[in-house]
Amino acid sequence: MRPPDDEALCLVALCATEGIGPSTVNVLRRTASARSAPLSKILALPAGRLEAEVGLPAPTARAVAAMGEPLGAARAVLDALGRLGAHPVLAGDRDYPARLVQCLGAQAPPVLFIAGDGALLHTPSLAIVGSRAPSRAAVGATRRLAAEQAAAGVTVVSGGAQGIDTTAHLAAARSGGTAVVPAAGLATWLRGRPTSRSPLAGRWCAVGQFPPQAPWRGAQAIIRNRTIAALADAVVAFEPRDAGGTWHTSITALRMRKPLFVVAASYHGAKGRGLRRLVRLGAVALDPRHMPDPPALAMLIADYQPPPAPDQLPLFGDGAP
Repeated sequence: MRPPDDEALCLVALCATEGIGPSTVNVLRRTASARSAPLSKILALPAGRLEAEVGLPAPTARAVAAMGEPLGAARAVLDALGRLGAHPVLAGDRDYPARLVQCLGAQAPPVLFIAGDGALLHTPSLAIVGSRAPSRAAVGATRRLAAEQAAAGVTVVSGGAQGIDTTAHLAAARSGGTAVVPAAGLATWLRGRPTSRSPLAGRWCAVGQFPPQAPWRGAQAIIRNRTIAALADAVVAFEPRDAGGTWHTSITALRMRKPLFVVAASYHGAKGRGLRRLVRLGAVALDPRHMPDPPALAMLIADYQPPPAPDQLPLFGDGAP
C-alpha cells in the first residue's frame, strides 16, 4: 500500500462506511478536484451542503456526514484490519489488480480490503462458481478441476458460498492458490470462516470490497459476482440454474467477453435449462466426467470466440424470462 497520506486515509474511511459506494466516492473526488480542495475538506461539509452543493442523495449525504473526522476514522479501520492480518489496497497502487479497472471502469472499488496473499491477484486466474446444492458428479469435477488448475499455478477465484464455491476454494488452497470474494465485509467473513486462516488451508487470499463489518446482503452478492468475473481470465460455472447468482456471474462473464464454460451432470430441470441457454448465448459446455486438464483448458480458453452480439445479452436479464 502507498504511504497513507490524507487522501488515502479519506478513501479508506469512505469505503469502510455503510451506504457509500464507488459512484459516491467518484463524485466527492471530482468535487474536491474542481474546488482545488483536499478531499478531507469536502468530507467536512454538513449533510445539507453535501446534498445541495455536491448533489449527493440525502441518505448518502447523511452517511458521509455521520462518518466523523475521516483521518481518525481511517486510522481506526487500519488498526482493526491489522489485528485481522488485513490491509487496504487503493486503486492506482501497484498491488491493485489492473483487471478490475479494465473490466469495471468507474465502478471498480476505489479501495480493496485484502487478507492473505495478495500476490495471487496478479497471476493467471480461473473463476469457478456454481450451485449451492450441486450433484455428486459436479462436486467431483469441481474438486479435480480446482486442484489441477491450482497445482499448475492458476489462482482459482470463487465467491466463498456453500457448495461448488467452497469445494473449489478448499481444493485449490490445498494444491496451489485461491482467492475468495465474499458478499460480506472482510472482517465479517474472516470471523465466520476461521478455517480459512488455518495453516492447513494453504495459500489463499480474501478480497473485500464492502465495509469490513458489513453483513452478507443480496445486493452485495450481485456486485461481488461482477468482481469475480472481472478478476478472472475465464469462468467455469457448474450447474447454473436459469436464475440466481451463478446465472448472473455467467451473464456478466459473457458481457465482459470472458471465456465462459458451463458444466452440468443433467440436461433436465432448471440446471439443464441454464446450461442450454448459456450455450446458446456463447458459452462452451464441458462434460463433468471428462474435465480438461490444465493444458487442454488453456487451449480451450485461447480458442474461445466471444459471442458476436453481446449487446443482445440485456434481453435475457439476470434471471429466467
